Amino acid sequence: MQVFFTTEKEIGLFLSRLAGLCCPVCGAAGTLVRHGYIRWKKGRKENSVRAWRVHCKGNTRRQGCGHAPSVRLGNTLPRRYFSADELWAFIRELLDARSIKNAWEAITFRKGFPSSLSNTYKLVRRLALCQTVLRTQLNNRGPPSKMKAGVPLLHVLAHVKEVLGGSSPVATYQLSFQRDFLAVT
Repeated sequence: MQVFFTTEKEIGLFLSRLAGLCCPVCGAAGTLVRHGYIRWKKGRKENSVRAWRVHCKGNTRRQGCGHAPSVRLGNTLPRRYFSADELWAFIRELLDARSIKNAWEAITFRKGFPSSLSNTYKLVRRLALCQTVLRTQLNNRGPPSKMKAGVPLLHVLAHVKEVLGGSSPVATYQLSFQRDFLAVT
C-alpha cells in the first residue's frame, strides 16, 4: 500500500479505491475504509490535515485486523511536529556547522526551527539510529562518495544530499522508497 503521495488529489484518488485494496498488515481484501484525519496546527489558529487515516474493518462477514495505517503527503513526517523541509534545513546546517548546538542556533534564529535544543539532540540520536536503514536504501541508488574519516552520521547525511539532491531530499526519500525517513527498521 502506498503511504506517501505528492498531492492531495493523488490521495483523494487513492482513498476512492480503498474498497479494492488489500490491508498491508493482514492481507484481507475489501476491509479498508476511510477513518478520519490526523490534524496539526501550522500557525497559531490554522488547523490543517496532516494525514488521512485508513481502517482495516473487521466484522462478522470480513476478517479485518483493526489496524489504522495513515496516508500522507511526502513532505510530512509521521509522529513529528515539524515538516520534511524543516528537517532538511536542519540537516543542511548540521552538515555545514558540524556541531549540533551550532546548527540548532543557526536554524532557530534564521528560520525558526520548532524544536528545543534538548529535543534536537534527541532528533540527532534518532538520525543516528536510522542511519543503517538510510545507508541501505541509498546504496541501491548510488555509491557514497569517498570521504575522510569522521562522524558516520555526517557521511550518511552527505550521501542523502548527494544521491537525492533537490530542494527537499527528505521528502524525495519518502516518496521514492515509501518509507519514513526516520524509520529505524
